[in-house]
Amino acid sequence: QQRFRRFFAPSPARRLALTLAFVVVALLAAFSLPTVRAAAGEFLGLFRVQTFTAVSISPEQIALLQLLANEGVSPGQVNITQEPDGPTSVDSLAAAAAAVGFRPRTVTSLGQPTAVHTMSGGRGNFVINLAGTRAILQATGADPLLLPDSLDGARIDLTTFASVEQQWANGVWLIQSASPEVEYPAEIGDPTLLAEAFLRALGLEAADARRLAREIDWTSTLLLPLPADAVSFREIQVDSSSGLALQNLDGTASALVWQRNGVLYLLQGAMPPAELAALAASLN
Repeated sequence: QQRFRRFFAPSPARRLALTLAFVVVALLAAFSLPTVRAAAGEFLGLFRVQTFTAVSISPEQIALLQLLANEGVSPGQVNITQEPDGPTSVDSLAAAAAAVGFRPRTVTSLGQPTAVHTMSGGRGNFVINLAGTRAILQATGADPLLLPDSLDGARIDLTTFASVEQQWANGVWLIQSASPEVEYPAEIGDPTLLAEAFLRALGLEAADARRLAREIDWTSTLLLPLPADAVSFREIQVDSSSGLALQNLDGTASALVWQRNGVLYLLQGAMPPAELAALAASLN
């Protein structure tokens, strides 16, 4: 369970860096909104996370990507320009609301939380190294020429917002925050081709990568690459929304992640996903 929690709740700076790493995979394949395509010049498109999809990464693929990283092959540079402050303990949900600027929902069936923490938002960016990115794609069997030359040096900016974490005596905890915003360069290629390339880099077979790249709306979907030897996942209806249920392989802990009305939620506990979903149904 400790390993599972570390996977979902790293330090604030690392949490932001991991989020950036996740969104890079999706956002390199999502470089145009219709309104941006209609504009000329150097514009930025706005991406806001509305839904999630996940792919399993095999231990072998993770080892290959780690080997490339150890050899100095990198897709680019993650820069944290504003680290989140916190977590800061507060004595009530009312105090948390005053600190973050929104009213946090709570799991009413569990009663009052035993601990409440707030965290400020943060900012960061990812600057693409095209040569390194193409080398990774080639090493993992994808076509590096799917990536246009204009990607080199492109910067993806991420802004996360203030969050509230609640904990209960039974080990359940809930994090909620406004959906992060990502600004990315537009007019740099066919998003489905870029998506296909990066899904191949994550280890998907060519046919599966091509199908998934065409099924996903890359202007609103956050891709979560998950290690196959640690976490299983499935889609689930939770809190009147579509989300993902994640569970460690020994079944001792699970988590739900979903978005509703512009707010992201992460609910975790030492119980099956169905029981977590029942708790989420009492959110108020």
